[in-house]
Parts: sequence; structure tokens; C-alpha cells
Amino acid sequence: MKHSPPLVTVLVVSLNNMNLLRNCLGSLYAQEYGAIEIIVVDNGSDQDIRGMLGAEFPEVRMVRLDKNYGFAGGNNRGIEIARGKYAALINNDAVASPQWLSSLVETAESDSAIGAVASIVIDGNQPEVLDSCGVGISLDGMSRQAMRGLPVPKLTQPKEVLLFSGCACLLRMESLKEVGLFDEDFFAYCEDTDLGLRLRRAGWKIVVAPGAYVHHYYSMTGGKFSLQKIYWVERNHLWVAIKNFPWFLLAILPLVTSWRYLLQGYVILRRTSELNKFTESNDLLEIFSVHLKSYIDMFRKLPAMLAKRRRFRKKHRLRNIDMFHLIRRFHLSIGEVIGRNRVFC
Repeated sequence: MKHSPPLVTVLVVSLNNMNLLRNCLGSLYAQEYGAIEIIVVDNGSDQDIRGMLGAEFPEVRMVRLDKNYGFAGGNNRGIEIARGKYAALINNDAVASPQWLSSLVETAESDSAIGAVASIVIDGNQPEVLDSCGVGISLDGMSRQAMRGLPVPKLTQPKEVLLFSGCACLLRMESLKEVGLFDEDFFAYCEDTDLGLRLRRAGWKIVVAPGAYVHHYYSMTGGKFSLQKIYWVERNHLWVAIKNFPWFLLAILPLVTSWRYLLQGYVILRRTSELNKFTESNDLLEIFSVHLKSYIDMFRKLPAMLAKRRRFRKKHRLRNIDMFHLIRRFHLSIGEVIGRNRVFC
């Protein structure tokens, strides 16, 4: 007896950028996989997103929010009303290949222990260059796309990775019911790292699906070199570590973070890194102020993050030492986090 394919709810969080959203939805309409529902969560856009959807994509369900709730809040509102066995997330500045969903679902269905499936994300401005093939993490909680900047790999079978990129992925609803949704305190950036580590700690697998290609027009929404992005990343990566790292890794976190700052300063002086574009685009005093604010706000919510860590402890299937070995297996050096690449796939 032939089983019907499982329903997949595809979620796109949008904030203005109507043309980007139109291109993204066009690629979803062209999917080879048929059992899908599409939900657009509008994070308080000024543009007439509802009018565009009604005229061009009438089958799409829309959730209109009263303000910008960020990547975390926007996706959570969509997941809460999703009807699918799986929730597929894709950025509004990404375009999926026709076999994207079918590849993700085939991979997820091959093993019930898979909690999330990552995509092979290609740089939309350089189609021969990879944006991510899963995500790795450094010992201070800073995450980065694995293999970013390398040639696009041709996988023939699913490949285990530490984490998925929220840019384009498939999440098993059963796993989300166990570990919870995105942490909305993060607002944007690193929330996918936090969720991925919670899935891992609960014993779920994360893999990359062969054939699940997506072209990503990087940071078109968030701004590649914005001060706001730096604030979120610097604050949130510490929350990631506080919520998820074994205690003995937390003990060395200040040393690892200090080393990262020293190395970042060195490469900026050498002018050998993409970081120079950031310092050229922003005043040094403003950069310092943003870093200071990120640490102040991180400490303000430290008690809340520690409470979340304690509450999640009952979900643990991996011991501290197991989690340490998992992070060590896929960890990124500080040099790799700020610009060099490491092959995982």
C-alpha cells in the first residue's frame, strides 16, 4: 500500500522587500514536492504584502503581525499554526531549487531520529560558491556557516553536521514539541544555533540533505555590515553558550572570547579579512558602544538564561561529557569563525 507524502508547512518570514519575497514564493510554487502549505508571516511591513499575495499567490496563508518580532518570533507564530508533519523554513532573500523540499523530506523520512535537516545554501551572488553546508560553533558560542566560501559540494547521501542554518531547513514538528521553539529573547541571529543545540542535547540528529539546494542573497534583510547585526550576534552567542554548553566549557568562555577579540584586531590591522569592510563602514567609537551595549544587555538577562538552562535539563539525553565531545568534533577554531573555512561535508 502506497503512503501519501507527509504534509510540509513552508514558512517565510517577511519584512518589506516585496520583490525578494516574490522571488522566494515563485521558487516554492515551482517545487516538485506537492504536499505543502505555505505561510507568510509579515513582521509589520510598511509595504502591501497582503495585496501582493492576494493578487499573485492566492493560495498562500498570511499571518500579519503588528510589529517586527524578529526571525525567532516570526517563525514561532507560523509554527504555532502549522498543520504539517514538518516545518520548512526559508528566508525571504533565498530562492529554492525545484527539488529542495523533496530532498529534505526524503532525508527526514529515512530516519525517525533526525530532528532537523539542513540545506546546501549557495551564495546567490556567486553561484559557484557555498554559503553554508550546515553550521559549526566555536568554544565561545560563536557559530558560522560550515564550508562558507568553498566550492559547492555534490553530496550523494545525507551527511551529519552539528547544526542547521535557519536560512533554509526542515524541522520535525515532533522534535519541536519536545525541545520547544525558537527563543524569542534572541530576536534575530543565533536563535537557530540555540535551537539546534537543544535538539542535539535531547538526542536528535541533524544532517544535510543531498540535492536540497538554495540560493541565498546574503543579509539582504538584516544588512551584512550593520551595527544592529553586530549587537545581536555579540549578545546572542553568549546566551547560546550559557544555555547549552557544559559547565567546564563555560569556565573557559572569557578566555576564548578574549582570544577572538585579539585575533579580530590583528586581522583588521593586517587588512586580510572581510572584517575590514565592517570597520570601513562604521565608526570605531560606535562599534565599541555597540559591543558594550551587547554585554550590558546580555548580563541583564543572565538570570533568565540560567533559568532556561535549568528548565531544559530534564530533556537532556546527552551527558555533559557527550555534549562536549559532540561540540569538539564539529567545533570551529576562532580563526575559522572570523574568516577561514573548514570542510565538514
